Amino acid sequence: MMRTTAPALAILLISSSALLSGCATMSPEECMVADWYRIGEQDARAGRSSDFLAQRAGDCAEAGYPADADAWHAGFEDGLHYFCTLDEGFRFGLEGQRYQSSCPAGLERDFLEGYELGHGIHQLSARVESSRRELERLNRQLRDLQREEQPDREEIADVRERRDRVSDRLRAEEVELATLRGVAQGRGFRLR
Repeated sequence: MMRTTAPALAILLISSSALLSGCATMSPEECMVADWYRIGEQDARAGRSSDFLAQRAGDCAEAGYPADADAWHAGFEDGLHYFCTLDEGFRFGLEGQRYQSSCPAGLERDFLEGYELGHGIHQLSARVESSRRELERLNRQLRDLQREEQPDREEIADVRERRDRVSDRLRAEEVELATLRGVAQGRGFRLR
C-alpha cells in the first residue's frame, strides 16, 4: 500500500481539480472573492457577449457561490462604453478577434467601422504571409528540380508558372495591404 503525505495529497488534489476545470471561466477561489461589477466591466472590455455571465455563474454555482448578476450587468454596461468605440473596434479587428455583437445599437456603428478596417488589415496580412510562404516553397522546389541530374523541363515550367502566379498575387496583396494600412494611418489609427 502506497502512503501519501499531506503536501503530496494537496498537490494531487489541486492538479486534479485544475484538469477537471480546464474549461472553467472562474476558479472556486475567484468565485469566493469576486467583484462582480469589475468582472462584468472586464468582460465587456474584452469583447465578450452578455451570455458569458451564464458560464461564470455556472462555474461559481458549482463551487457553491452565487453570482451577483445585477452587479455584473452594471459593470458590463459601463465596460461597453469603453469597448464600443471606433479605436477599440480597430484594435479588436487588428488583433483578429471575433466580434460577438455585444455593442448596443447606438454604439455599434462606430465600433464596426473601426473593426472592419482593423479586421481587413488582419486578414490581408495573413494572406500576404501565406503567399510569401508559398512563394518560398515554390522557389525551393524549383531549385531542387533544377539541381537534379536530369531535370524534367515540363515540371520545371509548371513550377515556374505557379511561382509566377503566386508572385503576381503576392504583389497585388501587398499593394492592397499597404493601401489599407495607409487609410488606417490617415484616419489616425496606430498600427503595430
